[in-house]
Amino acid sequence: MTSSVDNRRNLTVVGIDGSVSSRNALGWAAADAVGRNTTLLLVYAGVDRDIARAGAANAHGGTASGARARARSALAAARVVAMSVLGDDADVETVLEPGPPDEVLNEYADTARMLVLGSRRKGSVARAVHGSVSTDVVTHARCPVVVVPHGFTRATTVPDAAAAVVVGVNGSPKDDAVLAVAFDQASRLGVPLHAVHAYEATEPRAGFVRHIDLGPRIRRSSAPKRWIERLVASWSEKYPDVVVTTHAAHDRPSHALLENAFDTQLVVVGACSRGATSPLFVGSTSRTVLRRAEVPVVFVPANAGQPG
Repeated sequence: MTSSVDNRRNLTVVGIDGSVSSRNALGWAAADAVGRNTTLLLVYAGVDRDIARAGAANAHGGTASGARARARSALAAARVVAMSVLGDDADVETVLEPGPPDEVLNEYADTARMLVLGSRRKGSVARAVHGSVSTDVVTHARCPVVVVPHGFTRATTVPDAAAAVVVGVNGSPKDDAVLAVAFDQASRLGVPLHAVHAYEATEPRAGFVRHIDLGPRIRRSSAPKRWIERLVASWSEKYPDVVVTTHAAHDRPSHALLENAFDTQLVVVGACSRGATSPLFVGSTSRTVLRRAEVPVVFVPANAGQPG
């Protein structure tokens, strides 16, 4: 772990590594930071590991200095990009961290308002810098974590500027935290919000039928729809500018979310956190959403604060 982590609570932290993926994440984070009371903190972590991998212990010592120079250059370039979006008076800071990326970013996520990471390539589990970092961060972070897929930019979002934000709810204690982020995003973007609830039924063996619901207990086919409409009603009162639609599906959660995320610009879901298993993310659901989503996904822990 690192002792230099900033404990300010208004930070939007972005993982930087000089790759196209991290630049895409930076673009998303900078656009999200416009008009917010937040400092954009650009973090390059894992320099010591990069040096070790490159074979820093050489006769001339050039590998270590070269790795640090590349990291500083990546941060400087990222800051220029952020300032071009936010303006010259924007609060944009950079930091170079020697520690492992997952440990460093998890420490920042303990107090940050949001953490934004890029994925390495379409079709892979998202990676923040090298290795499978985002999976660990999404699991352990105490703040919302946004994973921006490779190749995504604001400019390449579907042409319809009103493309909705999609939010997945499941009847767990995390729903309010998830909806807080989803309504905030939809309101700021000026787009509709589409709330999705998926529930499954299984037949453990022939002749014995037992329903297992991912959410409230379902008695009739119309009950899930009524439940999700009641769930979002109180949030609609707080955000009267947001047009809300709902969808309840007898389906796998990952499939329902991805089907409804077509031609949208953001997906918001609850995250597993510190060993607790969210019903929405039993099995491979979270990995499937990370791997297949073509738009940014916000993973929200149950203890996330209100958007700021």
